[in-house]
Amino acid sequence: MMTEKNIARTDEVKKVYHVPLADIYETADLYSLKLEMPGIVKDNLNIVIDENELRITADAAAAENVKDLKYAEFYARNFNRTFRIGSDIDRNKVDAKLENGILTLVLHKSEEVKPRKITINQLN
Repeated sequence: MMTEKNIARTDEVKKVYHVPLADIYETADLYSLKLEMPGIVKDNLNIVIDENELRITADAAAAENVKDLKYAEFYARNFNRTFRIGSDIDRNKVDAKLENGILTLVLHKSEEVKPRKITINQLN
């Protein structure tokens, strides 16, 4: 649910950008982000990793039949969210899926930072 505190404004383009709500999960192998982005289509979504920033922007699709619209409570929004990411993320192994208004990103951890079991050798 979008609230007033979830709105970011930019003077460059004179657009209002909403900050999508997000859940972040971590396992030993990856980070998984789920962002709520209703009304967004794949072609209007831009995901970029630049150094230690993950930037997600989405422009709302043009509304259909706006001239016939008399009253509206549901409308597509522009979204913008930036996350700081560490050097533990493998920049070449990022997966993205957009389904039913939910963007899911899977950021795989580098092999060097994954936990590994150390084998103890027996000396005779």
